[in-house]
Amino acid sequence: MTKILFKNGNVFYHNKLQKLDVLIENDRIAAIAQELTDADEIIDLKGNLLTPGFVDIHVHLREPGFEHKETIATGTNSAKYGGYTHLVAMANTIPCMDDVATIKDFALRVAKDAKVHTYTYSAITTELRGQELVDFDANSKEEIVVGFSDDGRGVQSSMMMETAMKAAKANNSIIVAHCEDEAELQPGACINDGNYAKEHNLVGINNASEFNHAVRDLKLASEIGNRYHICHISTKETVAALTEARKTNPLVSGEACPHHLILTDDNIKDMNPNYKMNPPLRSKEDLAALIQGINNGGVTVISTDHAPHAIEEKNKPIDKAPFGIIGNQHAFSLMYTYLVKKGLISLEKVLTCMSINPAKVIGIEHDLEVGLKANLAVFDLEEEYVITKESIKSKSINTPFLETKCFGALKYHVLDGKVTKI
Repeated sequence: MTKILFKNGNVFYHNKLQKLDVLIENDRIAAIAQELTDADEIIDLKGNLLTPGFVDIHVHLREPGFEHKETIATGTNSAKYGGYTHLVAMANTIPCMDDVATIKDFALRVAKDAKVHTYTYSAITTELRGQELVDFDANSKEEIVVGFSDDGRGVQSSMMMETAMKAAKANNSIIVAHCEDEAELQPGACINDGNYAKEHNLVGINNASEFNHAVRDLKLASEIGNRYHICHISTKETVAALTEARKTNPLVSGEACPHHLILTDDNIKDMNPNYKMNPPLRSKEDLAALIQGINNGGVTVISTDHAPHAIEEKNKPIDKAPFGIIGNQHAFSLMYTYLVKKGLISLEKVLTCMSINPAKVIGIEHDLEVGLKANLAVFDLEEEYVITKESIKSKSINTPFLETKCFGALKYHVLDGKVTKI
């Protein structure tokens, strides 16, 4: 039996930061207390942050079908270097994750190549087309499936979404929704329908394209009583609708991404396509509402929507380039540097929204607690670094945060008791 002791940590335990030691025995947490001593190996953290590993419930790993953008190996390694111990891949692969055979194949790939615990969503509809429901009963029985999502496409039909919610409820599963009303979209729409779009003669994406479906779905979820989660919230109206819904329905939840919490469309530079994602960077008012939503508990999860693209794909005019940016390697450092250090969101809130809350949303057991698997991350909050192309672990480099200075360097990653020194 191997005992590893992390001493003198600033430990995020029971929702607050405490000066504690953490003992790992084999793959589990054996003790959390002050002045622990009995161990085979002692690692002095010297006051560094020790937290439950992060859980990203919104990641595009691109495999199978788009391995030139990312693979399970590279995408999960990127997550590992961001302090993540669990993630959930989206279903928009080729073939689509819409049947048992494809899901089983993905599980085999994960067992071979994944660097962190990796799950997937089944699609809601066949090939994400919104026309035919997948076999919820069969797909939900696969252990690697933790929910259902057509992310990349909104489910346009209210009747189809209602049927999907009922099927998810029957299987004690969750609908994870990309809210996008295609009736509100104009051809060529590429960034927020704001000043930057008007000044540069670009077609804008309005707020209603998101909140129309969010409002519709929250009403349906309340009537049906199923678990329901909103992906990548970007508008003040969606925040308001979700916050109101959660007053009476604890089964609904939603996530914000670091880029929507840090940047607005005013930050777009030189029509750089690395500032293009879906939903787009919104207004200052929308950003402020997202921060308020995190702080008041209306928005409970921070996910990345890690969406890699090859250089030649992304290096096109902003109206022609694909939507999406990478995000899981630097999410915590960006949140800490540009929100926590500025006093906009507390460190405890960020850690909760990146670890404990997303685990609860998808129904996995994960926390810093005696007896549970040791899935942890250690950060030096005083160490500053720069995000460079050379340091990126993803196969792709499409991010607006290149050359950005951050505080909060990962020092140790712990996966089921296996300690990696970074």
